[in-house]
Amino acid sequence: MKILRSDLMLIWLVATTALCVGLLINQFRDTPLPLVYRDKAERLQDSVQRIVSKESASAPAPIVQLPEKLTLEEFSSYVENKRGLVLDTRPEIFHRLGHVPGALSLPRDDFETGYAALKGKLEADRSQAIVIYCSNASCEDSGLVKKSLDALGFSNVALYEGGWSDWTNAKKPEETAQ
Repeated sequence: MKILRSDLMLIWLVATTALCVGLLINQFRDTPLPLVYRDKAERLQDSVQRIVSKESASAPAPIVQLPEKLTLEEFSSYVENKRGLVLDTRPEIFHRLGHVPGALSLPRDDFETGYAALKGKLEADRSQAIVIYCSNASCEDSGLVKKSLDALGFSNVALYEGGWSDWTNAKKPEETAQ
């Protein structure tokens, strides 16, 4: 009985020490892990706030205003004529496996890192035409990224709601990451 009690005390001591060390290390990370669960919209909003706090956003009026949502035909024309940026909001692995020609990856689940990687192209002109897409019509990631870009001062952002599934079902051209 005495050995069992000492073993339990040792386990409790090790677990408590590990918890304290983990919490301490978390506090010194650039982006600490939250201790309370936050849904994907809240996490994305946190990323946007960190980006906004690093810079001030101002947007001139767009030259050609895109409609809020594009049909497959409009999106296809936009892609073929290279009229602006196309952003893929799916996770990076899906983008690498296949995407709309010329699309850049800005995944919702790693928005802050993706935004930093594309910062030069995105911020060259905050009024440039940007169309974003996701996996399919029921995917909410593109809508969340659109709200985030709006909050960052981008004024000419449209959604292609059909997403990757409609694009591939229509037998449109595809690219893969190299």
